[in-house]
Amino acid sequence: MATAVAYAGDCTPLSGEIKIGKDEPDYQTVADAVAALKCGGVSGPVTFLIEDGTYPEKLDLSAISGVSAQNTVSFESARGNGSDVVITSSSPDAEYTLRLYSASNISFSNITIENRTGHTGNTVKLDGACRKIRFNNVTFNGMEHSTTGANNAVIYSTAGDVKSEISFEDCSINNGSVGIYKGGTGPQDTRTNITGCLFFNQYEGAITLYNEKSPVLTNNVISSVSTYKEFRGLYMNDIKPYMIVSNNVINVVNGVYGIVLNNCEGTPEQYATLSNNAVNVGGDGTMYGIYLSGSTDNVVLNFNRIKLTPTKVNAANQGFYKNAGTGANINLLNDIFFDLNTGGYTIIGNTYKDFFNQLPAQSNPSLNMGANGISIEKVMPAEK
Repeated sequence: MATAVAYAGDCTPLSGEIKIGKDEPDYQTVADAVAALKCGGVSGPVTFLIEDGTYPEKLDLSAISGVSAQNTVSFESARGNGSDVVITSSSPDAEYTLRLYSASNISFSNITIENRTGHTGNTVKLDGACRKIRFNNVTFNGMEHSTTGANNAVIYSTAGDVKSEISFEDCSINNGSVGIYKGGTGPQDTRTNITGCLFFNQYEGAITLYNEKSPVLTNNVISSVSTYKEFRGLYMNDIKPYMIVSNNVINVVNGVYGIVLNNCEGTPEQYATLSNNAVNVGGDGTMYGIYLSGSTDNVVLNFNRIKLTPTKVNAANQGFYKNAGTGANINLLNDIFFDLNTGGYTIIGNTYKDFFNQLPAQSNPSLNMGANGISIEKVMPAEK
């Protein structure tokens, strides 16, 4: 085990369990531990056990000497209770609380990371070519402001360098413009995994992924009361060649979009899949449950339940919408689309391509038709 004295004198490589806090610690602050890690590197797996307390810090972690798939670095609560260990921004206008630059094989577990007192900034910023970064049972608290843009996202992953195998598991992401904002132009990020996370009170959108390869988003809950007129619960842009979006619950009570896919393409051999998602979109404006645009192609939508709950009748609302882009091979199987005011459609059966282009408007009071082995049934709201 490293000690503060050894770090100050000769930058001894770290290994084993290392204590952070005030009760006979190896390091009193997280920043001191990070400095030792950057100075001496590691000679084996390292676990930083953080005592209960609030740590006003601004942390920068880059590539660490000696770190590998075997010699990993972990930061976690000593007692396993994430609410008792809070790493918070060190100043009201901090750009970020934690920045990872070209770092790899680092994990964070059972802690809280905050940047909520200023007017701009991220809790976590992933920069450079990060790889194998894992957040498990971490609470991220961003700022409660009606702002937009990546610089106000709770978690911001920059474009330009490949981020691979970035994982968020059983985390809570609160406030901010966007909960998780990843990517942009340049090389594709790969194998992003967002599983079992709760997204609450974002202003612009919960999850925004650009330019990704094979992301997996499963078992997440998105809840928003935002009044932003372009709010997107889940926004996927330029996702190729594959993705899995399954078992997510999206509740957007003031609209406008539940799930948006733009230029998202599977392959004829391996279709992109949206399955078993429950989406509710409400409010008083035009709204869309699932919205497809651009060259979105080779996608299967299976067992999704889409419900629109507008506060007034609007014939323009669509549970499913596909624009006149260049995409094709959109396959709907066993999905339910329901509009509380105008009724909905239950889709049962085999592959049904280019669904929206053949379906009468939702305001049509009668519908009974079959095509390509599909039964499409008009579902009317219950009489009041």
